[in-house]
Amino acid sequence: QGAAVCPSLRRQPLRRLHSRRLAMPKSKRAVKVSLTKTKKRPKEKKDALIEEIRSACEKFSRVYLLTLENQRNTFLQVVRQKLRPGRLICAKNKVMQLALGTTPETECQDGVHQIADRITGLCALLFTNQSPAEVQGFLAEYRPSDFARCGAIAIETVVLPKGQDTLAKLPHSIEAHLRQLGMPTQLINGKIHLLGDHTVCQAGKELSSDAAQILKLMDIKQAQFTMTVDAHWQKGGKFVDCNALED
Repeated sequence: QGAAVCPSLRRQPLRRLHSRRLAMPKSKRAVKVSLTKTKKRPKEKKDALIEEIRSACEKFSRVYLLTLENQRNTFLQVVRQKLRPGRLICAKNKVMQLALGTTPETECQDGVHQIADRITGLCALLFTNQSPAEVQGFLAEYRPSDFARCGAIAIETVVLPKGQDTLAKLPHSIEAHLRQLGMPTQLINGKIHLLGDHTVCQAGKELSSDAAQILKLMDIKQAQFTMTVDAHWQKGGKFVDCNALED
């Protein structure tokens, strides 16, 4: 008589048992990548941006170094549209410096390395044929306000008085969220009541995440988008440091 066979094995076909023995795990390296969907390499993007900056420097007669405060992409798009056909480029500082050249030997135009030397912090380059008076006049007028973000410095003290009227414009469903933000609120007869005076922020101090959210809910804007001219260069080597003029 033959050896006894396990009942569970007797029920399974031999082919299935054989395939289980030979099955190998899939290699993670054997993944097909379509060359048509590969992303552009960072170095290629960097080289293209450098070439774009140098071409703009050659095309336009003036370059302005602008300092930005409370940057918002929507506001930058408006500036780009208003200053066309000029080009506004906001990129990494090192890339902009490399494109312009930081020494007389490496600069792409005569004297433009003086602009590159002053690139620091949050800034942008404006390439245009417009005069300094035209550019500075537009930037002085265009200063839209927006909601301040966490970490920004409050420009004024905001204290919400207790009572029902303070939060009357907010839906009753948000009352629980207001309590999470640290506000002493209570829902009475379907209306949100502020049980005591609540100081949201103090002028000159940094905004917390909760304070920034409360200001936005109350439609209080404490951030102003500004662009100021730090320096400008003109073809022929003429350079003006606006900060030195103010001093």
